[in-house]
Amino acid sequence: MKKIIKPLFYTILVFVVMAFQGGDVLCNAKELKEKAKSTLEPYKYDSSELTRILYKKKETLKEVEVPLFIGEKYRIVFEMEALPKQVEVQIYNKDKDSKNRKLLFSSKDMADKKEFIFEVSKVRRVFVDYIVPPTEEGSYSGCAVFMVGYK
Repeated sequence: MKKIIKPLFYTILVFVVMAFQGGDVLCNAKELKEKAKSTLEPYKYDSSELTRILYKKKETLKEVEVPLFIGEKYRIVFEMEALPKQVEVQIYNKDKDSKNRKLLFSSKDMADKKEFIFEVSKVRRVFVDYIVPPTEEGSYSGCAVFMVGYK
């Protein structure tokens, strides 16, 4: 009996510790996606992505590629309320290593808004850059959701 109880206890302990680790308490993916989906209308849902953001002592950049079909009109909705500190969102036509890439959207001048909408057409893909500011208090995390819809 002890051979079963001891491993079971340690397994449960590991799951409990993982459940209470920093940042993810704020990140309710289902709730964030529901908010983004309501903003997406009248566009039809295409896809969404939950991006985990880790704040560090220096500024970092996280890039996500979003493939699109030419000829469709798209709306991209960002839901950022599960981030403990404001993150700048930039959308480009090429990845961060390409020369001559063009900035299509920036949330820099949107103050403390937690939701952004960007509409685009006639491109094959866009690159979403999250510019994560440095933090003085050590490392902590949050998450952001973006949802893509088409017309």
